Amino acid sequence: MSGLRISPGGVADLARGKEQDARAAGADGFDIRLSQDSGMDARDIMFLRRFTQRKGLLIVFRCPKPSARAFHGTLPAKTFATKAKTNETGTVMGHGGTLMVSDYDMMSIWRSTGTGFQKIHVSALVPGAARGAWSPEARDLVREMNQTLVSKLQHGCQDDFASEKNPGVKMADHFLAIRMGDGVYLPDPIHCENFYRAHALRWPYGSGGKYIPGG
Repeated sequence: MSGLRISPGGVADLARGKEQDARAAGADGFDIRLSQDSGMDARDIMFLRRFTQRKGLLIVFRCPKPSARAFHGTLPAKTFATKAKTNETGTVMGHGGTLMVSDYDMMSIWRSTGTGFQKIHVSALVPGAARGAWSPEARDLVREMNQTLVSKLQHGCQDDFASEKNPGVKMADHFLAIRMGDGVYLPDPIHCENFYRAHALRWPYGSGGKYIPGG
């Protein structure tokens, strides 16, 4: 793993600067707290809470390392083509020497029906394809989010990637659900699975976090 080498104190100083930027942009204390937990930028959390409230959406993200919040907006988001892992600062050196910060991994997007939630498939329409055309709805939603997000989304939803190459979930993973203006931090896959089941969403991961296709 290669990325920035900086002391925890240095990361904390940079993160405080990001919090000041977020407050100046209109983020509140709740956005800041969710950022501290999740590693996502507080400005992005503020936008996503407003966006999901306006659109009637529920979006679940797997989050970067908490230290990554110090670098969103300063470094570009880690690209889909970059397979190297981030280091303890949440940063990584990509191909060609470009320094990047860990991106946000969308797990799933759901639209409220008033009585529950309906899945919006955000991945290639050809099952199992790593790349390919998306539905117009999925394409337009992600494009609209990326017009405002500080750290741009780099790929579709993991839950919708029906392939044996789906990475599944690990106990070290943590998540953030943005639900129609609200935010719920989920510190591990167990909490995330419980959130899915409480909202009658299909949890496509089985024993050991392995992906289960279908449904």
